[in-house]
Amino acid sequence: MHRVREDARKRTSDSIDGFKQAENIVQPTRKLKKRRSRRGRFSSTEIRDLAIASILVILVGISIFGNNLGIFNAINTVIAFFGIGLGWLVIGTIVIFLASFMAHEMAHKFVAQHYGMWSEFRMTSMGYYLSAMAILFSLPIFGTGVVYSSGTSNVDYNGKTNIAGPLTNFVIAAALAVTSILMFIISVPLFPLGILLRYGIQLNAFLGLFNMIPIQPFDGATVRHWNSRVWVVLTVGLLFMLFLGYFMFPLLGV
Repeated sequence: MHRVREDARKRTSDSIDGFKQAENIVQPTRKLKKRRSRRGRFSSTEIRDLAIASILVILVGISIFGNNLGIFNAINTVIAFFGIGLGWLVIGTIVIFLASFMAHEMAHKFVAQHYGMWSEFRMTSMGYYLSAMAILFSLPIFGTGVVYSSGTSNVDYNGKTNIAGPLTNFVIAAALAVTSILMFIISVPLFPLGILLRYGIQLNAFLGLFNMIPIQPFDGATVRHWNSRVWVVLTVGLLFMLFLGYFMFPLLGV
């Protein structure tokens, strides 16, 4: 009986040792793929359309140097500007055009995404036609495309999404105006930088004001439906910025 107990105890001990050895075996590790915490903000289609729109906006910026005679006359002027050391003016103008356009469109997109909506920029057929007109006749028109948003019927969300673009243009124009005034107060020469500051104010004020037209499909129609007082305040503010852009700089000596 004692031997039987000893044999049983030995078999039990051997089994436990086997389990311990099995536990000590290092299993091959598997790499776990990281999951994205949130969805990407830009699709490949949107990136393509933004690239096309950016090229068209750059061409519009260049065509402005054509004095209403379009891109072909502008090319000769641009070459002449680079030849006399004014290439910075051409590059600065293009940067202002592109930055104003991108800031306006991305403001719409990011505010819509902030409220959980799907939102992407798309080129439109009308955008191609308007861009062609702007390039051929030196018109400062940004009609390349629109930011489409969906996923809510909330009037407040839609109103804030639509006002984001023009409001961004107002902020840019106001910042440039304040910079110009401060430069004048502390006696920093406004020429030649003042040329770009002035044009930046005019362009952003015009772009924001154009989009505040209270008729669909302009942003102003949705904004006015959402809050008519806000629409009035921003429209007046943009008009004031446009006034500063055209009449303040002559007083400052630019």
